[in-house]
Amino acid sequence: MEVSGDWSQQLLKCITPVSFYTKCCARCAIRGTRGSYIFTLVLCLFFFLDTFPQNSLCARLPAAKSEHPGVCPNKLNANLWVDAQSTCERECEIDQDCADFEKCCTNVCGLYSCVAARFADGYLSQPDGRPGEAASSGQASPATCQDFICSQQGSTCDIWEGQPICKCQDRCEKEPSFTCASDGLTYFNRCYMDAEACIRGVTLTVVTCRYHLAGPQTSPLPQDTTAFPTPTAYLEDPLPPTLYSNPSHQAVYVGGTVSFHCDVIGSPRPDVTWEKQSERRERIIMRPDQMYGNVVITNIGQLVVYNAQVWDTGIYTCIARNAVGVLRADYPLSVIRRSEDDFLDDPELNMPMGNPFSPADCLAEVDRRECGERHVDWYYDTKQGACLAFTHGGCEGGRNRFETYEECRVSCQREGMGVCLLPAVQGPCKHWEARWAYNAMTKQCQAFAYGGCQGNANSFRTKAECDANCPQSKSRPCKTCRVKGKMVPSLCRSDFAIVGKVTELIEDLDSGIARFSLEEVLRDEKMGLAFFNTQHLEVTLAKMDWSCPCPNITLDDGALLVMGEVQDGMAIIQPDSYVRPVSERRLKKIHEVLQKKTCEMLRRFQD
Repeated sequence: MEVSGDWSQQLLKCITPVSFYTKCCARCAIRGTRGSYIFTLVLCLFFFLDTFPQNSLCARLPAAKSEHPGVCPNKLNANLWVDAQSTCERECEIDQDCADFEKCCTNVCGLYSCVAARFADGYLSQPDGRPGEAASSGQASPATCQDFICSQQGSTCDIWEGQPICKCQDRCEKEPSFTCASDGLTYFNRCYMDAEACIRGVTLTVVTCRYHLAGPQTSPLPQDTTAFPTPTAYLEDPLPPTLYSNPSHQAVYVGGTVSFHCDVIGSPRPDVTWEKQSERRERIIMRPDQMYGNVVITNIGQLVVYNAQVWDTGIYTCIARNAVGVLRADYPLSVIRRSEDDFLDDPELNMPMGNPFSPADCLAEVDRRECGERHVDWYYDTKQGACLAFTHGGCEGGRNRFETYEECRVSCQREGMGVCLLPAVQGPCKHWEARWAYNAMTKQCQAFAYGGCQGNANSFRTKAECDANCPQSKSRPCKTCRVKGKMVPSLCRSDFAIVGKVTELIEDLDSGIARFSLEEVLRDEKMGLAFFNTQHLEVTLAKMDWSCPCPNITLDDGALLVMGEVQDGMAIIQPDSYVRPVSERRLKKIHEVLQKKTCEMLRRFQD
């Protein structure tokens, strides 16, 4: 049997590197005839074993992998996932699988994707491999941290995608300067204490060390050494949420990046969530450390919109809540389409669209016809006395239509209107005095500490003055909550039925979350609670009116019998769902129904 010279040359080239052995044998097997197949395979093995001793098969080390310059975006900012990281496209294993200016980074699917490298100064990497210019936000002048306030202890201003943002400091000096803090812990130095405060979203203060600190540069052990201080000794008086500065409208061209900082203060530290107001009245609650499309909520409650599109236009609402009160603040965003005849760099200064403006335009009906390309503009709502975003169908005309929120506000909103809708603002000064502000969510006047400067008109010297200027809620008796059906029909109609106690209750605007400690799973069609031995269940409370909640669930309730539905794996109870205190009689009845398979019989009868 004979092998051609061409095959021999190919075989020798193939087997020289160990890593090509498999390719060699596969190529020989595919291209050779049946007669030459066995010969070439044996020859391949012979050369391989002769050239590379057996020990070398296990001793071979992989070649060094050089990394591309820069870092992954989520390494520079733990809350930012961009490009392929959020869509799980352009998969890779190492940096060499990507372009020279890209890094192989983890994505939200737990795999790796190629994305443009970032650098510590917030710059993007360019295709030539060098750090490039900061990402444009649609404005000519570069963004700076001047006059940008980061109220959270331990946070610093940084330029990200051309916009100033607040982030927790990630570097501290190595020199020891032991610091005793109000949380009862001792930190290596003051910087580490501030960094811990930022990560936890709390305020820590330096206290006198009343115990011995072992380490360099410490004083002798005092005679009256006591135990470590406890956090309870330094608790502040409870304060409702208050803004540090006034919310502001921002405008950006399509493709730009913009951020809103809801710099709220209060004691206990308020929890911050965000919502975007929608024409369809559906509200998606956005929480810190989460990404929603091209919107990111950072760990300190800052909202960042990157690669802004016209559909991002609207009012973003910050809701801050603690045990003492709740605050709502609106941050309008206008995303402007850049046309070829634009002659201004500042999107805030664009001229009104169409014909010269008349005050009567503010009272005109909104044109909602569809004539062409759809985009988002602003109109003045006479009922609410405010400017709102709407989807414009591309029809010419339409007098009550503005390109930016600021243009609508200046044109239509009278001075002094909407004072009672403004949030309570403390301001940066520290000349404290007690003031009263109207809270539109609770419909009551509440006290707050005013710093003495840069507040707003919703700041009254007395409660009587506040009550006189803003409408007060009229208390109305709540109706008794009614369930959709009796116990057995509700059981057969529900996806789950449990017995449990409420361990946590979270209120949102028109919904909520109740967390139950499960005592018994009576019925479960879709969640596998018994199979996974689930001890706790989170239930969404839909369409809740918290002034008269139905079902009226409280933390003081004992064990409850709860029936509801499951949507996309999420347990939900509606205002008319069956929620009642558990009793021995009710449990006995349910066990009888389940044992006799009454629900299955009713279902077959209905079919």
